[in-house]
Amino acid sequence: MIRDRHLLTPRFSIFSHLWAVMRKSGPILFLITLLAIPLLQPLFSRQLTCGFDTTFHLWRSVQAGELLNAGILSSRWAPQMAHGYGYPLFLFQSPLTAWGTAVFHQFGLSWPVALNIMYGLGIVASGWTMWWLARPFWGDLGGVVAAVAYLYAPFHAYVAFYRASLSETVAWSLPPLVLWGIYRWQKDRSRWGLITAVFSFILLIYTHDVTAYAFMPLFVGWIVLWGVGSRVTDRKQSDAGTGRSWIIMRRGAVALLLGMGGSAFFWLPAIAERSAIQFSRANSAWPFLYFNNFLPLDQLLALPRSADPSLLNDWPPRALGGLLLAVALAGAWLAWRRADWVRWLVGFLLLGLGGYLFLTVSLSESLWTAVPQLAAFQFPWRFLAPASFLAAFLCGGITNQPPRGSVPDDLRGNKPPGGFRWTTILVVGLLVVGHWGWLFPNLCDAPDDLTVNGMVGWEVATQTLGSTASGELLPRDVEIVPDPINPPAWEARLDTTTLPASTNILTTSYKPLATTIELETAASASSGQAVPFQATLHIFNFPGWRVTVNGEPVAITSSDPEGWITFPVGNGRSVIKATFGKTPLRLAADGLSLLSLLLLFGIIWKGDRYSVFGNQYSVFDNQITDHRSPITVYRPLTTDYWLLLTLSVLLLGGKLLVDQERTPLRQSRLQDGVAQPLAVTLGTPGNTAQVRLLGMDEWETATAASSGQAVSADDPLVLTLYWQANQPLDKNYKVGLTVLDENGIRWSEKGLRDYRWLRNPPPTTAWPTDQYARTSFFVDMLPGTPPGSYRLMLSFFEEETLVPLTFYDAAGQPLGPQLPLGTVTIQPPEQPWPTTQPMQHRLTVGDGQATLLGSNVDRTEVAPGDPVLITLFWQTSQTADATLSLLDAAGEQVVNWPVTLSDYGAGVWRSQLLLQLPVTLANGRYQWQLTFPNGQAIRWSELTVLAPERLLTMPEVETAVNITLSEQASLVGLSLDKITFAAGETLNLQMVWQAVAEMDESYRVFVHLLAADGSIVVQSDGLPAEWTRPTTGWLPGEFIRDNHTLTLPLTLPAGQYQLTTGLYLPNASRLQQENGRDNISLTTLTVTNP
Repeated sequence: MIRDRHLLTPRFSIFSHLWAVMRKSGPILFLITLLAIPLLQPLFSRQLTCGFDTTFHLWRSVQAGELLNAGILSSRWAPQMAHGYGYPLFLFQSPLTAWGTAVFHQFGLSWPVALNIMYGLGIVASGWTMWWLARPFWGDLGGVVAAVAYLYAPFHAYVAFYRASLSETVAWSLPPLVLWGIYRWQKDRSRWGLITAVFSFILLIYTHDVTAYAFMPLFVGWIVLWGVGSRVTDRKQSDAGTGRSWIIMRRGAVALLLGMGGSAFFWLPAIAERSAIQFSRANSAWPFLYFNNFLPLDQLLALPRSADPSLLNDWPPRALGGLLLAVALAGAWLAWRRADWVRWLVGFLLLGLGGYLFLTVSLSESLWTAVPQLAAFQFPWRFLAPASFLAAFLCGGITNQPPRGSVPDDLRGNKPPGGFRWTTILVVGLLVVGHWGWLFPNLCDAPDDLTVNGMVGWEVATQTLGSTASGELLPRDVEIVPDPINPPAWEARLDTTTLPASTNILTTSYKPLATTIELETAASASSGQAVPFQATLHIFNFPGWRVTVNGEPVAITSSDPEGWITFPVGNGRSVIKATFGKTPLRLAADGLSLLSLLLLFGIIWKGDRYSVFGNQYSVFDNQITDHRSPITVYRPLTTDYWLLLTLSVLLLGGKLLVDQERTPLRQSRLQDGVAQPLAVTLGTPGNTAQVRLLGMDEWETATAASSGQAVSADDPLVLTLYWQANQPLDKNYKVGLTVLDENGIRWSEKGLRDYRWLRNPPPTTAWPTDQYARTSFFVDMLPGTPPGSYRLMLSFFEEETLVPLTFYDAAGQPLGPQLPLGTVTIQPPEQPWPTTQPMQHRLTVGDGQATLLGSNVDRTEVAPGDPVLITLFWQTSQTADATLSLLDAAGEQVVNWPVTLSDYGAGVWRSQLLLQLPVTLANGRYQWQLTFPNGQAIRWSELTVLAPERLLTMPEVETAVNITLSEQASLVGLSLDKITFAAGETLNLQMVWQAVAEMDESYRVFVHLLAADGSIVVQSDGLPAEWTRPTTGWLPGEFIRDNHTLTLPLTLPAGQYQLTTGLYLPNASRLQQENGRDNISLTTLTVTNP
């Protein structure tokens, strides 16, 4: 055992050793960098990847840059975020990457370039550190394989380019250093190992604390591994030293605890101060609940994929990857066979890989439920990060490099055989090319205004606060977030509206974390004295803010409901100072970190000191820790890597070729068609092909990739549709998917949920005409939906007005505003429907066989003839017949409807009854009643009937028509102000209808202006009398005035046009004349040029 010089003296020795390491390792690090270039190509741009979090990290960096410009090198408070009122972002979100990007920007780089450089450095560094960790176990080139596997791991690319988490991308480079440092400190008592482990852990927490928490079981297991492994080796060598394993484990625990203590300045306040924020917002929406984020196997073990540049929102799986797993298992098997000493390591890596993968799938849900701390991770697929790390580590074992000590101890004999390089080349090429499908993210332009003003504008436009998804870091007292003010809040912290009228503001100084105001209140006219008041600052109140008035601390309260800082100010002249600083908890956390670092340097100074660069060490396990091993002594020259260097050049050229869409790894599938093509377009009568519906995938449930139409009622239907804009769209349209029964009643939830494993496209206003878009949604059934056959209907409506486009077939014939996609067979739920589902009226009454648990009524005020939707919630042990009645004020039954409560099995079931009220129903108050077969009855909810004023005398019309449609309604006549119009003018039409018979369905009126070829030029569609008189409420014999306004297009050519009308149902069926025509010709109009 040779003791080296002290760490701090002489200095030249340290630098000479560093230079020796860099000289030996530099060529391999350069090689890894070359191999990473294809992976980095998306970052060689002034644009940004269109990932989920890219813009979040951009604004965090802009905020950090603003603080740097003010001379603030570190801050837990983001003063310009949250509409300018401040946000404790850097107290809870690890800030290192934001500050690092801001530093790059300080050197003159644009924000997008600085951000991309930060992403790139994190990616490349992860390859370097993985090689550094793996080389003692697999050799240099085995380490290269592990590094490439880590670089090109599918989830690594997903995190960097699609989720676009900058902090997590950079954090991937740190766990290998933590493990390497712990290993060297445990096995060799290397001071550099201890320093590396501690400071790498501190950086990991300060880069992305969630990654550190996810890797924590691995760190602990790693410490135990080398303690147990050395004990087994000691037993093989002798009976002495069996307690050495506890010493080794204790040594590793010291390193980890020092790292935890050293980083306490961040993680301790971040955890302990969650009660000061609205952290529950983070789990308030379904996408952030862990049980909605377990990975299906087709995601977890995704195979190599082909990227599609013509797909507007091409999105790869969140995956460990089948290829990576296969190479990892092959590496584990080969390493296991080659040497006994490595089996402990291989077994540990496999156990960790299996454990982390288990946490990502639904089989582990019971564990997530039993351990509530796991819910803080939100996404089970986060554990793909350590799983990918372990799989990549195992990949290094696939090379056929001999284990340490198995070859003669001379440089010539230690040179790896030629087969070693060919195996490495094959595996490296496979890992790189096989994962290229994850390397083609879409690129987006950065916002135009990359200042704090632009950041606030972006917050308003996107309804996002402080670069967080749910605004979960809002201070607890903020009930509403006020709109931004002008000038911005950071330039006008004092709320002048709260000052007495006689206040004179003398000076103000607004800095990011400090506000100083000098003011004076004059004497009031009534009392002749200055009056104390409560001042308000445009800053959200949060622990750490302190206010002094004339040097004396004052109590801070929060304004209601804004949560701004308020405080008392005395009369007369006052100097107000508000500053953000430490709390006792934060000071204690800083003290713990400082103490940990002092302990670290004390251990280094006083303990046994062994150089990381020395060639001799304490060797209690010679096979693992003897770094004179021929494998590590031999350092191939750069020329020994000529095959890998050549491969890196070929891979770069291949990637450039793939970028040009000339290989199966990246090609357009726009013309290939889809699983179920649909020759359908969408538009308006004058423009019937604005959007093309290309087709859809086979239907899938959320948990099984089966293509049948049978769906469990509690398992959402997954529907994927493909669209293409035939022209630029100036309005934003949304997809509507509805499950209807044979009576047209909706049985699916109103809102659609985005499919978890894809990303829906940008707004339709951003759809280019040379690409296609994929939309994928969950369609959830209403709780209590009974089994049966239902229809799935599709609509495509304008987001602002909810007006749908019309579907047209290949011949240009209208199909209506809804398109039937097929029949869905709903099966009973896997778990019985619970009694906790929401109900307007909870009743709980029954006859011993059936129990009515509650009811919903869709309206409490109606007109005669209106439909009313009654929902009943019930349980029954056998099918029962009941009677639903409407009772008048005297308790008399006005109308009855039979109701069947079917026995569908256990659970709560729902009946939805669309009841049409009699058109003769009198004004008054009514009540609902359900009567069971044994005569027991229950009443609930009131219904107010307000009959409209009815016109029973024919009004005067300009032109008589008197055409009857299907013996239902008659068009009596019309009035039109003129018949000659200029293009762009407005046409005002009044029609008069007469009810011939009671109508069971609500018909709509259409008014079409037709060109000579029969095409629709302009139209007006809707319920009669401007949506106020549905046909179900028409009393036979009454007359209904129906007004319509049509604006002629400015580009309408001069000529003759036919004005027509009629009645139709939303499914496009029309009422007909006796001669079979389904419209009524009103008049011919003449259009002139304006």
